[in-house]
Amino acid sequence: MMGERFTIGRFGKPNFIDYLLALALAAAAVVIRAMLEKIAPGIAYFIALFPAVVLAGIFLGTLPAAVAAIAGGSAISGLFLGSSLLDWPPTSAAQINVLMFVLACAALLWATHALRRTVRDVKSAEARLAEVFRQLPGAAAILAAPHGRLLMRSAQSEAVLGQMERRLATSDELASYGGIHADGRAYEADDYPIVRALKTGEIVNGERIKYRRPSGKIVDLEVHAGPVRGPDGRIVASVGMAFDISDQMDAERRLRESETLHRSMSGRLRAAVDAGGLGLWEVDLRTDLISVDAKFAAMLGMPAVPTQMPRAEFRNYVDAADRQRVSSVFSGAAATGNTYADEVRMRTTKGDARWFVSRGAVLVDLEKVVGVVSDITERRVREDALQAALQARDVLMHEADHRIKNSLQMVVSMLRLQRAKVGDDAGQMLDQAIARVDAVANAHLALQRSPDLRDIEIDAMLEDLASRVGLLNTLVEMRCDLDARIWLDADNALPLGLLVSEVLTNALRHAFPSGMPGHVRLAATANPTTLEVLIADDGIGLPSTPAIPGLGTNLVAALAKQIGATLVTKTSPGNGTQVTIRVALPNAG
Repeated sequence: MMGERFTIGRFGKPNFIDYLLALALAAAAVVIRAMLEKIAPGIAYFIALFPAVVLAGIFLGTLPAAVAAIAGGSAISGLFLGSSLLDWPPTSAAQINVLMFVLACAALLWATHALRRTVRDVKSAEARLAEVFRQLPGAAAILAAPHGRLLMRSAQSEAVLGQMERRLATSDELASYGGIHADGRAYEADDYPIVRALKTGEIVNGERIKYRRPSGKIVDLEVHAGPVRGPDGRIVASVGMAFDISDQMDAERRLRESETLHRSMSGRLRAAVDAGGLGLWEVDLRTDLISVDAKFAAMLGMPAVPTQMPRAEFRNYVDAADRQRVSSVFSGAAATGNTYADEVRMRTTKGDARWFVSRGAVLVDLEKVVGVVSDITERRVREDALQAALQARDVLMHEADHRIKNSLQMVVSMLRLQRAKVGDDAGQMLDQAIARVDAVANAHLALQRSPDLRDIEIDAMLEDLASRVGLLNTLVEMRCDLDARIWLDADNALPLGLLVSEVLTNALRHAFPSGMPGHVRLAATANPTTLEVLIADDGIGLPSTPAIPGLGTNLVAALAKQIGATLVTKTSPGNGTQVTIRVALPNAG
């Protein structure tokens, strides 16, 4: 129960391997602390353990991180504090160190727990939103700014548009679809409402277009579209939804034909016949009685027989929120002789809410109003679902930005606070830990800027990362040569950012000793199958005798294995080091 409540792991509840890895991190921290004791005795006892707790909390889970903190803290206390913990009164430096360590670990565990829980909640909400959007009735789609790349598409798109589902790279490809102008011209890509919403911010409600399916059949579509704006007000995407309203258009055409016949023929009987297939109603303005045919009566849950009742009684079927408006629109049409048209929400005899579109004509000579109704409940439900999906996406983006930014900033701030209290040697260790957490924050910032919260623009992320890591050694000039518009999915982009951060940090800290100036080059290129990242320096090169692998080396190996990357290192004493990272792109092949 404790594990289920407090461990919010990226891969579910922690397993035995996670605990072993957490203990390994703690053991590494103890070894590093022992080595530091020989090099610089007197530094903070638990300083090497904090990065281990942070890494375990982020990558393994809260409980493994707590186990690492307890095991490592106990080992360091036994090795370096010993019997001084039993001093009385309890005010010795050793006891104060232990107390501060416990408080700091508690804060770190809480921060990493909150971060992991936030990431899980965001991903879960995003998955639910995508599934809801996929199941929307009608042809629904989301295009990403600025080029109109297709992000999501509902399952009904193929049925409505007759187009095989495919992933659009840009909105220009919509020119191959079947929109038809009134003069017979084919739609250009920029003519479609979803593209207009993306490029100009136009909101389109109920635009009707002719559309030729690949089979050659021409249908009528009702299209809705609107822009999706980010927190800064810029358009980040557009959402569109199209419904096949061919049957409704046929019904409206029949109704217009019936209105023409009303003017040339005797009215009630001919209007009812010409409007066949729809529900019929008639209001006698002299007696204020309303008559409905069997079909309209059945729509309202009454017995399927022609029914007559006072109009005041019939108003009880109209939803209370619409009664005053419906009465006003009807009275205006009856008084002026104009055509009556309205959309109204009504309640059936069972209390269910249904939406109807009602159209009628005033027969002045007979002092009657006759008309037809059709049930449009499904269309209104689709429109409401579209609006709900847009609002849910806005809420999700704002919530993700707020929670992730606050959680990561809290971790970095706490590490920097500790950094201000230690010397240069220990400070370097903390700088490395801060760089690692800052790399995670940088990667998540890139994810938040992503138009679809799935893919990350690698070139922008690496450039931002280089500017942050470059502050570790201001004597070294950092140069970036990055191909533009390189995209990678978040599952691979986040570990890649950490991996590049580790290699850059090692270059800045070890390739230029004793204030030596130099240059570091970060380059990234991509082809259809592979992303290649190069980190090259002109420093002193790697030593001929390999050093004992430390936390950074092990972390680099683990991150490379996680994303299936290959690392090639070339070095020459006095001529610098070059590290090449190659990652296979997920869509390759």
